[in-house]
Amino acid sequence: MAIEINPFQLPDDQKGWRGMEVHGRPRRRVYTVLETDQVLVTALLQIPGEPGVRHSHETGELSFRWGGDMTPFITWHPPGEWHGGIAEVRASKAQEVADGVALLRSQLKSGAAEVESLLRIAETLQEQIDALQHQARNAKGPAGGPGLLIDLLFPPFKTTIDDPTYPEVRTITGQWYD
Repeated sequence: MAIEINPFQLPDDQKGWRGMEVHGRPRRRVYTVLETDQVLVTALLQIPGEPGVRHSHETGELSFRWGGDMTPFITWHPPGEWHGGIAEVRASKAQEVADGVALLRSQLKSGAAEVESLLRIAETLQEQIDALQHQARNAKGPAGGPGLLIDLLFPPFKTTIDDPTYPEVRTITGQWYD
């Protein structure tokens, strides 16, 4: 007979939080819906605007997500693929600008104050652009209200978290609670 599970009625040892160590960001409620030797099923609630955390799974992750308007999305993250948080950041113009500014600086023979001032302005503008892009990327979340994620992990259930908002890189085997 099929098992029917209501995540909200799970015992306390199957409920936890993520993001407890991350200051200035919402904490995410996590439920261990099912844990066997073949699969680890986690339910997560996501509020609008809640940023993710960059992580990967040794054997991949199958994710079912419903936005606030109950629009379904299914995603497969292959083994070792970084996702969540800043993982969506691809090669950026910011690095190109930083490399270009460094090259210009290295080629300046004279310390022309005007040129140096322009380079500082370019660096400051790029930092501001980076910050705005980061805010825009992390402002996404379910439209219309809270969302629900159901993530499936496979043995050995190993997750590596590598996000600048966490104090250090860590690898977790099993459920990821902070």
